Amino acid sequence: MKFSLLAFATFLCLAAAPLLRAQDAPQCPLGDDYEFAPELSDEFNGDSLDDDKWFDFNPSWRGRKPALFSRKNVEVRDGSLRLTASLMKPEEVDVENKARGYDKYWKAIVKSKQKTDYGYYEARCKSMKACVCNAVWLYDPFSDRPDIKYLEGEYSEEIDILEYCGKPRAAGHERLYYATLHRYSTPYLESIVNKKKYRLPNYSFKQKMDFDFWANYHTFGLAWTPTELTWYVDGKAVFKRENDFFHRPLHIMIDCEIMSDWFGEPDPADLPAVFSVDYLRVWKLKNAPETEPLPEKKTKGVYYEN
Repeated sequence: MKFSLLAFATFLCLAAAPLLRAQDAPQCPLGDDYEFAPELSDEFNGDSLDDDKWFDFNPSWRGRKPALFSRKNVEVRDGSLRLTASLMKPEEVDVENKARGYDKYWKAIVKSKQKTDYGYYEARCKSMKACVCNAVWLYDPFSDRPDIKYLEGEYSEEIDILEYCGKPRAAGHERLYYATLHRYSTPYLESIVNKKKYRLPNYSFKQKMDFDFWANYHTFGLAWTPTELTWYVDGKAVFKRENDFFHRPLHIMIDCEIMSDWFGEPDPADLPAVFSVDYLRVWKLKNAPETEPLPEKKTKGVYYEN
């Protein structure tokens, strides 16, 4: 009898576990058409980055000159993901990176190991108080397909959920939030070979906010469906457009970057500085159609690789 009662109690606990997890899952702000995806989401409550979900670097991209991504500048602490931008010390600049032009700053990036598609994406974050671009975005449908990415004849999509700069040095960017789409012709090498773009209509949006991005946390979201793309700031829709080409799974990206030609370079006195992300939550669209299949393997064309 004792064994039977123990077995029955164990059965009840196991049966109740999925229900408890469902009750604990955050509710989607857009309603019941979306289902929480814990395998893609992260509350960043541990003491290290979840390496089942994330790379703490980008396997296909070292960074945009004059800065390099550094794994040392990625950490999870005090309930948030912390991405740091910092100055390179003279002894950290080796002859190879000096010759290549990666010789002034360290920056940070994380990339989801799993690709994802239609759903609602929301990040609660606070920018660094420095002239550094902080961003949450989706990109790289061909991360595992060099036969497509580095050959002519295709397109590589990118959806920027959030881009902002806490302390821009170039005039005209103060408190501006940006939401942008890109569709690059292949061959595609990030920040090196990506100049040829498909001319998307209504591809970019910017709005001046009534708050400083570094002063407090705010939420930024994207609803990605087969027919529409809608961006949200603190729960309010701010930009909507037709979904014309964005139908292939993409990686989730979070990073801080030196955008010399856009915002200017940071004041050295402002570094190091930290971009803080309280959470990244994903709800997948229920009953969504399948995304577009990737093309067949390519074997001919001009081949580029970084």
